[in-house]
Amino acid sequence: MLIRTIVQNKVVSLLHLKEIRNMINGFKVITLCGSTRFKEEFLEAQKRLTLEGNIVISVGLFGHSGDDVVWTEGVKDMLDRQHLAKIDLADEIYVINVDGYIGDSTRREIAYADYRGKSITYLESCIKPSLYDNYDALGELYDAKRISDEDFEQAGRDFDKKRDAAIAEYNAYQGPWPYQWKNIDAVVCGILQQHGLISIDYHDIKDLYDADCVYEARIKGKGANDEEQLQSIIDTIRNEYLAQLHSSKKVVVTLCGSSDPSGLLEKLADCMKGLNAVWQTRKLPTEAPEIVLSIVYVL
Repeated sequence: MLIRTIVQNKVVSLLHLKEIRNMINGFKVITLCGSTRFKEEFLEAQKRLTLEGNIVISVGLFGHSGDDVVWTEGVKDMLDRQHLAKIDLADEIYVINVDGYIGDSTRREIAYADYRGKSITYLESCIKPSLYDNYDALGELYDAKRISDEDFEQAGRDFDKKRDAAIAEYNAYQGPWPYQWKNIDAVVCGILQQHGLISIDYHDIKDLYDADCVYEARIKGKGANDEEQLQSIIDTIRNEYLAQLHSSKKVVVTLCGSSDPSGLLEKLADCMKGLNAVWQTRKLPTEAPEIVLSIVYVL
């Protein structure tokens, strides 16, 4: 009975420790991540975040700022492993991305923090890594034997769930492209795969999301029937968007209609001939005759 009580108390204690281990006496724990070339920015962030009432965990050595011992055999690998452990201890990571710079080590740390469910904030605003970016980075950590088989398998399951959730949300959306989604890349890849238009290889369309901004044009057709509505869409493209589209890197075109709009693609494609485009159609859940064109592109 005594042994059982001790074991039960131990389990309860471990569960309780897991819940509170990142909050020490009410203080949030923040681990700093970034290139060690930014030593002054690390020290400034450490001071500022500490004065804001946080417990701050930083790097122990600045290999790119004079601590040459980092580059002796075995030391860099040890420090990289240590930093993943420091992320495990934290509630949040704070990324020192001066002038937007995020190196390979930091990129992997961000992916690891995301997998571990940590909050992620940045010194400077930037394009956040996608589902695919983070999963690729975790693959690199796995290849370097810094995360276990079990962790990488779980990361794969998490990736599939997030992608499937994004696709399901897209399919439930009552209208054209919801471009504001954070994980739009997963939606694009999933939908294109579902329609058999391209392979699931994310790098086929990754250039859309490496740019500073992804743009979308939504054009609603005007007219009494499909032909009139399509012609009004084509006129709008030629008058307002054609120059932008021809200067874009890649275009994803979604033609939505209350009836099956696939038969209208040929005429539309002729209007946009010469573009580096992938195409898809969607049937709108409405009985009203309506055609809406969504064009996602990057300049």
